[in-house]
Amino acid sequence: MTPPSTTPTTVDLRSPGDLLAATPQLLGFHPTDSVLVIGHRAPTGTRIGAVLRADLPPPGDETALARRLRTPLAHDAVAVTVVVVGPDPRDPDDRDPDDRGPDGSEPHGWSPSAPGRAAHVLVDALTTAFDEVGVPVTHALWTVGIRAGAPWRCFDDDCCAGRLPDPRASVLAAVTTHAGLVTYRDRGDMGRQLEPVASEVLARRSALLDARGRRKRRSRGAGDARAVDHGRSVLSAALTRAWTTDPELGDDDVVELASALALPRVRDAGLATALPSGGARAAAAERLWLALSRNTPAPHRARPLTLLAYSAYVRGEGVLAGMALSEALEADPEHVLAQLLSRALDHALPPDTLARLATTVDDGPLCADQPVAPDEQPAPDEQPAPDEPPPPGRPGSREDDGADGPRRSRPPGPG
Repeated sequence: MTPPSTTPTTVDLRSPGDLLAATPQLLGFHPTDSVLVIGHRAPTGTRIGAVLRADLPPPGDETALARRLRTPLAHDAVAVTVVVVGPDPRDPDDRDPDDRGPDGSEPHGWSPSAPGRAAHVLVDALTTAFDEVGVPVTHALWTVGIRAGAPWRCFDDDCCAGRLPDPRASVLAAVTTHAGLVTYRDRGDMGRQLEPVASEVLARRSALLDARGRRKRRSRGAGDARAVDHGRSVLSAALTRAWTTDPELGDDDVVELASALALPRVRDAGLATALPSGGARAAAAERLWLALSRNTPAPHRARPLTLLAYSAYVRGEGVLAGMALSEALEADPEHVLAQLLSRALDHALPPDTLARLATTVDDGPLCADQPVAPDEQPAPDEQPAPDEPPPPGRPGSREDDGADGPRRSRPPGPG
């Protein structure tokens, strides 16, 4: 298996059409009936920062949604771009994405399809909300859908319009694919990868884990150094296997791994596998956390879900991180690390800041016997500057009450 690239790449998205076509890669899935707020990072505003997504609100809820979307961006962005995706519900005619001439020709420079009143009300609410904190909305764009040939236009300039290029053929699509990032068909498709295995399998494993817990309590000393060493050995072996293939976990595997992650020092070592973000070791760990999340019963599945969320977020997969944290807190509402990470995502903590948590682990690295590719060990003078995003992730984003929060990205925003 070829490790994903960890080389930073700059993609020019100054054209509104190119920016719209790139939104599936910025989010990790194709948005529909959505509003996106794309932050422009300080100090110059020429790089995309956090990208937030929410469902289009019902009439009357525009101001409340605008203020919720404002909060994560108020201190990290110098400006924002607003994107509304979807036909306007005021007029059934707006639902036709192909407003071509009678001869099938494309319009020149503009499209008769346009956002209706509901979209304008939403954009006005967002503009007002961000103006209140001194962050201007420099662009407001609309499109009926993210697909090749769909009409798009600006809200404030009737001559600023056109048809979208093919999102699958964009430079950013090629870059994210090369980096090993998956762009899903829709939000539901992304979430389905977290669905647990059959309930009867989980019930059987729950009984096995309960029995293991009773034995551990009787033996006392389950948290001593020997238990930690055994847990690290179990996890290291699983990570080594996950380096080249998707893990297949039986009952014994799940019980051993879940028991290992119940030890804080082993769990912390699992956090450290997220670095370098987007590297081969982190990818192997994410494959293991995903498989273990699906194969482990509640409340134990909260631990691998939280590790998956952390690794996903530090490499820029904020939507996946948010979904995993929601599942973790459903499995175990008292899981402290999941609670803390969820708050960090709510406040759009930059992934490179959150990544520092993985550097505080005292024990040695897991999977140490696996050779590390040269591109995973950059020299100190080759590390990205503080204003650069950590390679090779996307912008930040997350799921919360219909809203997707931040991702970190590297392409310049519209000029």
